[in-house]
Amino acid sequence: MCKAGYTPTNHGRYHCAVKKFRHRLSLALLIGIALASGWLGVAEPGRAAVKAALFVPEILPSSPVRPQAWLVGQPTHTRVMIPLATDETEADLYLPAASGQHPAVVLFLGVVPAGRDDPRVTNLANALARSNIVVLMPWSDVMLNSRRLDTDAVDLLVEAYRFLQGHKSVKPERIGLVGFCVGASFATLAAQDERIRDSVAYVNSFGGYFDGRDMVVSIVSRTRLYQGVAEPWEPRDDTREVFTVHLIEGLDDPLEREALANVFLEGNTGPGVVPDFLHDTLSDTARTVYRLLSGVSRTEAETLVDSLPPSFTRTIEAISPSTSIAALNAPVLIMHDREDSAVPASESRKLAEALAQRGNVYYTEFSLFQHVDPTRPLPPLTMAREVWKLLLHMYNIMRLSA
Repeated sequence: MCKAGYTPTNHGRYHCAVKKFRHRLSLALLIGIALASGWLGVAEPGRAAVKAALFVPEILPSSPVRPQAWLVGQPTHTRVMIPLATDETEADLYLPAASGQHPAVVLFLGVVPAGRDDPRVTNLANALARSNIVVLMPWSDVMLNSRRLDTDAVDLLVEAYRFLQGHKSVKPERIGLVGFCVGASFATLAAQDERIRDSVAYVNSFGGYFDGRDMVVSIVSRTRLYQGVAEPWEPRDDTREVFTVHLIEGLDDPLEREALANVFLEGNTGPGVVPDFLHDTLSDTARTVYRLLSGVSRTEAETLVDSLPPSFTRTIEAISPSTSIAALNAPVLIMHDREDSAVPASESRKLAEALAQRGNVYYTEFSLFQHVDPTRPLPPLTMAREVWKLLLHMYNIMRLSA
């Protein structure tokens, strides 16, 4: 469908023109790659530019040309076990075809709607590995299977990072942390951890939240707030589900957890009306959670969240990058969909602002993505600008990965 402001008389001709434009854009990328390879390839910035130009077409569903696979061998994918404090967990490891030591990245997808074998996941990992980056993808069973926030995920990422430090194919001083959505927030938290914070090469946060309290307030009030201005915002169903589970699981009484899950997760009772059998049995905390999940104004949501017991506050603080932002030493790259319905873009703006005085932060806001999928339909010129922004962002990642 054409975007607002575009009124072609023949939609078929318009879409044909878009396809031709994308094809020409891909050819222009190929020409640019060839020129960059010849003129810039000797210098490190040139190699980073070539890698970025080869990488971007691999992750764009609309790209008719994917040159990376023509020029680079197929990565090796294996499953490895990462030791934890009291157990071990399975992770996916992608190794470049070239021998020797390479930069590496811990890639964390957090609460994943699709499985670990989803083509989007494997395509991303393979494209990074073809860029001569070792990719390790750990998985939180809690997040993967129950759609709950896993407070132990930071330890998982730290141990995944340490696993890469000891791997024979990895340059231990060139390991980054990359996360998507909730996974981006936990990747940022891991980079703050004193066990690894002084050695992390970089963090790339894509669509993460900065402050858990603000995120809860935005979801339950269906608003987003930036620089004191609140505006309507409709969160996605999966976002509401994740934070609904998080609030309900924080209740001590299993009967209260079951009752509220029955209402807000199973949908057996319409929201907004407390079932008769709960009127006289809910604790004050459970009543507060019920009111939050029933939908309230932003002002009321802030008051209710602040009235929750200290145990809730401690948990929210523990999963918020904002809590210990001063401990984040690594260079930070931030990406966000401007109209993201999973996490408001204001969350990434606040992260960028919190790091602005420190420096070493690169922020890109996109119209190309729908949350983290590069599938938003755009008119040709807008598409060209968005692809250029993505190229520049990936160039900075490749430069830090060198």
